[in-house]
Amino acid sequence: MIRITIRQCEYFCAVAKTGGIASAARVLGISQPAVAQAIDKLEDLTGLTLIRRLHARGVELTAQGDEFLRHATELVVRAEETEAAIEKIADHRSGTIRLGCFQSIAPFCLARIVRGYRERAPGVVLNVTEMLQEELSDAVRQGKLDLAILYDLGLDPGQIGWRSLSAAPPYLIVPPGHRLAQATSVSIQEIAEEDYILFDAPRSRDYFFSIFARYGIGPRIAFRSASIESVRCSVANGLGVSILSMRPASNETYDGNHVVPIGIDEELQPTPIVIAHNIARPPDALTLPLVHYCEDLFKNI
Repeated sequence: MIRITIRQCEYFCAVAKTGGIASAARVLGISQPAVAQAIDKLEDLTGLTLIRRLHARGVELTAQGDEFLRHATELVVRAEETEAAIEKIADHRSGTIRLGCFQSIAPFCLARIVRGYRERAPGVVLNVTEMLQEELSDAVRQGKLDLAILYDLGLDPGQIGWRSLSAAPPYLIVPPGHRLAQATSVSIQEIAEEDYILFDAPRSRDYFFSIFARYGIGPRIAFRSASIESVRCSVANGLGVSILSMRPASNETYDGNHVVPIGIDEELQPTPIVIAHNIARPPDALTLPLVHYCEDLFKNI
């Protein structure tokens, strides 16, 4: 294996650019013998004749030297780029963050996070994944994710740490023309006899059932789905009513129909949205700026 060094290539490029060993030494800020020895060593290692010394007129590249210059220049440039990349990594201006997001929260924030943070920290790559609540919790505990945006629905503080992002208050949705559609706020008892469309994701399901249990209501489940949009479309098509936490910017559903959002009179416990991490791996200089960015972004969601 040829063991040429970046420094030897750097010195050779300087000689080629300046046209002499003495002039290269001045540019590099080193002694002439150091440059000459580097060129001699480079020729020994490569078996090439790189320069031809001209009496009192510096040096000129041989045909081999001219061909080698292209490769040496590329090597020096790559080395400089690598050095700059190392500095960015050391300063936490470069790196990859593995970010997970609960699938029902993702449509409200994930694309905005990726787009906005790409502009703020172009050297940081966000490797994003959408998962269900339990999958996210497991991935954080196992160190497969650096950060995860999810609901605080029974997170284990012994294994997972988190910061609050938002608290989404539950609200009712009904189809247009429903008897409650003109109300701005209703009691949850008003829907005790209604067909109910359940958002049937793990933990979320338990959360909504706990609301009904608190008021002695046994919901009459007409349809269930782990997709918020399927729930909204079902309500919009008159299959029943539902309670959700995250509120889209538009009341139009994917199929072109509409739902009517209505407030709930009772003070129901809001669903906390948090950004979580492994308790043994708190946010560091690379991930903490993203945590702060998410905190600011959720103030406007």
